[in-house]
Amino acid sequence: MKVIVKRGLVDDGTKIYGYGEIVPGLSEKEARRLIKTGLCEAILSEEEPSIPDDSLFPQLPLQGNVILSIEDFAELKADDQKSHLKALEIEPAGKEEDRIAQYEEWYAEQVTADDED
Repeated sequence: MKVIVKRGLVDDGTKIYGYGEIVPGLSEKEARRLIKTGLCEAILSEEEPSIPDDSLFPQLPLQGNVILSIEDFAELKADDQKSHLKALEIEPAGKEEDRIAQYEEWYAEQVTADDED
């Protein structure tokens, strides 16, 4: 399934896609997850989608738009972990292991939500 990036960045493991770029070759599950998080929209036809004026869709801070693996999140510095959690509307814990647990919980909710669909 193909999707187009609406906001932020999407990393498919081989390339990072930015606003307005089409992300090809995703599994149905991964595409649905990106759509559900609001990062992407589905491409329903073979026509190239028109990209709306950027001013109508303000970009959020980079940290909040990137869905990191749990391992990548754990490698962030403390301030970056806190910023990332705040962008996800999660009040960050003071201890690193607690912040990682918060992110793991959020990440698991994203995967579980896709499984329920």
